[in-house]
Amino acid sequence: MPDLSDRLMALEADVRYREPADDERSRIGYLPGSAPVILSAPHSAVHTRRGQAKEEEEFTAALACLVSDLTGAHALYARRRSPTDPNWYPDVPYKRRLQRVVEQADARFVFDIHGMAPDRAIGIALGTMEGRSCPDHRDEIVRQLEACGFRTDAPFPDRLDVDETFTAQGLREQETVTAFASQRLGVPAAQIELHPLLRVVERREDASLPRPYHGDPERIARVVEALVLLFGSVADIPVPRSTVAGSRTVVQESA
Repeated sequence: MPDLSDRLMALEADVRYREPADDERSRIGYLPGSAPVILSAPHSAVHTRRGQAKEEEEFTAALACLVSDLTGAHALYARRRSPTDPNWYPDVPYKRRLQRVVEQADARFVFDIHGMAPDRAIGIALGTMEGRSCPDHRDEIVRQLEACGFRTDAPFPDRLDVDETFTAQGLREQETVTAFASQRLGVPAAQIELHPLLRVVERREDASLPRPYHGDPERIARVVEALVLLFGSVADIPVPRSTVAGSRTVVQESA
């Protein structure tokens, strides 16, 4: 496998953070898969909430696309600047597209991948609406994250937060993608928030946040490993552990 950082940088190149789309269809990227799991990255480009632009959550699209390539999961992500916020408003193009993918794929699970602000003292935050969005999977998801070195009792940046900082329930007028999938589509779902250290390979020139910035290659590799293992657990498909060495991850693919 090529260097993990290079692969993520190449996949992220499909996203133009601040650039408006030529049309509604080109605003959303989709990689079809062969397995009944969807990886969603609705904030991978700049989006708009209550008339205010919200910064992109860098490399969430690249992570979704890479794990899609490694596992056969479907990947849905924002490619261009959005005039709405897919993780806030109920009736938006992103959610309509997600519904179509769920129906076509007969999806069993949706992982909604987000990026948290750099001032958070946690590495990964898991939101399951206090277990309601995926009651049969929550404990196994936590177990797999812990197996990759992210634990609730670990210091930053390996600290795992479970349904505290980001619960995926949303505010009173908000409908998260996790709530949309689990409550309206009837598909178990979970929100995964990642600190920049665990996802940003190298901050691009068109990014909203200050440069230069580089994440931790070893931890980014462990995030990829964790997402691959989570795919296997919710899809009920055995996925061998990947081998992580420095900034490289090699997944032993099944025949």
